[in-house]
Amino acid sequence: MSGLDLETYSTTLFERVSIQECGGGGSKAGEEEDGFDRLGSQALYAFVYPNFMINRYGPWMDTNLVIPLGPRKCKVVFDYFLDPSLKDDEAFIRRSLEESKRVQMEDVVLCENVQRGLESPAYDKGRYALVEKPMHHFHCLLHQNLKI
Repeated sequence: MSGLDLETYSTTLFERVSIQECGGGGSKAGEEEDGFDRLGSQALYAFVYPNFMINRYGPWMDTNLVIPLGPRKCKVVFDYFLDPSLKDDEAFIRRSLEESKRVQMEDVVLCENVQRGLESPAYDKGRYALVEKPMHHFHCLLHQNLKI
């Protein structure tokens, strides 16, 4: 379970930035049954065109810099930041890193499957879903840059 309350999901678009926000779900604002609470009461995801992301949830923040290595390959550089009050909480840090890795691996599987689908002869272009505003925004910016 993601721990997010998808009913509260919202997106805001700016010139070269998209921000997605979502409230924490679960028992107590993102807290799991064992008391672990990396999510907090709200998650915020910011994408800065063309290749930088900021993910903030509770006392935890990470940044992702995506470096293209070819048409079907990239490298993602992760940096992690933590509220100073938890800097000595080794169990929280370890668990947070494990959760981050789990989510990233889920994302890798999704991205690889989408790429395979896009390259499939069965794929035909279509419209973006309403929740895909940030993706549409990215593709519009990319189109502007590529036609220059």
